[in-house]
Amino acid sequence: MLSQTLAAAETVDRIVSREWNMFHTVNEGGARAACQDDRVTFDGMRRGQFDAWSQEAAESYLGDLEDAERSGRNLVSEKYIHMMRTTEPSKYEQLLSQIEKPSESARALAGELSDKLLAQTEALFEKYPYVAGSGRPLRSAHDFGGVVSVETYQLGELLTYSARTLDALLRHVLALESEGVSFAGRVLENSAAFYGYKNLDEAETAAKERADGMEFELTYGCASCDSCNPAMCAERRA
Repeated sequence: MLSQTLAAAETVDRIVSREWNMFHTVNEGGARAACQDDRVTFDGMRRGQFDAWSQEAAESYLGDLEDAERSGRNLVSEKYIHMMRTTEPSKYEQLLSQIEKPSESARALAGELSDKLLAQTEALFEKYPYVAGSGRPLRSAHDFGGVVSVETYQLGELLTYSARTLDALLRHVLALESEGVSFAGRVLENSAAFYGYKNLDEAETAAKERADGMEFELTYGCASCDSCNPAMCAERRA
């Protein structure tokens, strides 16, 4: 069991390191966002996602990242381009030729997985409105003025995964659900733990008390700028 735990931690370490290298250079040559220099928060939030994955899915995604490195692809940049399909359609059409298009099987799996995770996230919005429901809107239909929905962000990321990774992750999500466990809930719990909360109930109480002028947003595994959760950050700084 210890060896399995160590292997899982090493896999997550390798994933996050490679993602950081990609994220860190997304705007290379242009204006940098402050979060691109915040390795600590990036690590915490991305680990919160991948600690909820099965080892099979995590190892498969690590393989995706390694393949991308060898071919000179930046999967983080590609994620943002996929997001532009609903947020900036004209720009999306211009940039689409610069990225590798997902296979039909990958698109189908990404859509199925996105629908499943959106249903779980909607339940979290209802149960933890201050923690999960006051940041991004849930659906792509509500993308506007630079505000990107959970659906748009989540699907943009899923479309950068291989069909192999999507299949493994979907099977994991369904297996958890059959046991009454929400994958999206686990990711949010991990994020709350990173900011020092014992559980989501404690995080919800704290977020409610500090609700004025604050937002707490839930995405597939990361918030705005891939790393920072405004409400939790405010709590941690207090």
